[in-house]
Amino acid sequence: MASWYERLYAKVAPEIGIDLGTANTPVFVRGHGIRFVEPTVVAVNADTGDIITVGEGAKQMLGRTPRNIQVIRPMRNGVVSNFAYTEALVRQLMERAMRGRPLFPPRVMVGVPGSATEVERKAVREALMGAGAGRVYFIAQAVAAAVGAQLPILEPGASMIVDIGGGTTEIAVLSLGGLVTGRSLKLGGDRLDEAIVTYLRSNRGFLIGERTAEALKISHGYYGRPLGRPPATVLGQDLRRLRPGTVQVREEDIGAAIAEPVGQIVDAVRAVIEQTPPELVRDIGERGLVLAGGGAAIAGFAATLSVVLSIPTRIAESPLLCVAMGAGAILGDQRLFDALYPAPESMIGRWWRFLRSGMRESSSYSSR
Repeated sequence: MASWYERLYAKVAPEIGIDLGTANTPVFVRGHGIRFVEPTVVAVNADTGDIITVGEGAKQMLGRTPRNIQVIRPMRNGVVSNFAYTEALVRQLMERAMRGRPLFPPRVMVGVPGSATEVERKAVREALMGAGAGRVYFIAQAVAAAVGAQLPILEPGASMIVDIGGGTTEIAVLSLGGLVTGRSLKLGGDRLDEAIVTYLRSNRGFLIGERTAEALKISHGYYGRPLGRPPATVLGQDLRRLRPGTVQVREEDIGAAIAEPVGQIVDAVRAVIEQTPPELVRDIGERGLVLAGGGAAIAGFAATLSVVLSIPTRIAESPLLCVAMGAGAILGDQRLFDALYPAPESMIGRWWRFLRSGMRESSSYSSR
């Protein structure tokens, strides 16, 4: 149980849930829900080091900046790759979330990949504390996504979540509030974008940018069977003629480009299920597994995964927001918070437990 001071602080302090993702950062504020979702991008003046803008404004500059402006993604594979710019990004996002200086510093819970090291967590903690957080709690992205998808993780039955983010894919089987088995892959939506760029360059002799590849992934990506969508006309650089041009991109092109990385995710899900105890596998077979994250929206992925694994598969109601919503829900639910963050016993509690055990031994001896 948390101390009385922590419980009082939890009642009066603002609460913020952050999914500090590689591609996007949704921010949840207690009493307001998801306040905004911003791209995890920072635009910097290369000459002075000053930050020009963050979020959507910086993303609009991708591939369109002069030499003295750099557009940087400070998060890679779900962890901090540039501390200074991450802190600047987080500071501006928290200012937007709170809309002013609160009376009490906020409690902040941030989702991190299961593979994040202590050094990486420390970098995130320092960035958030520097941005004004009063308490910083870390939660595995898979656990937060499961809570955000309204899975009963405290029950003895198994809940399975597959969270496909921009930089990582988190796969987990949860029961009684703990991780039974899981896996964290440094593979996500960014890898799919890179695969599309590589495919068109190698097979069509055509070079496109990161934003164009992301748009093609959303509009024409699929796994399993194509949906019959018409080809898309894409602008870019014709590498054979060394000039700007256009190319017709079919669904089959995008499906072939992303087939290998998506197949790796499917293989990882299968491996996690194979490592799960039989009784919990039966629960998963009955309840099914849930997809979260931006990658869950790939057309046909849920249906194909259900056929391949013979397990019912569904997409969470708001897949992109599950981690932030789950982090906020954990902060707001004292029972769930206590189950996931058991507080160490206080000195008075240890002394009272020692005293009671001595009284029981004395009573047992006298009864003889």
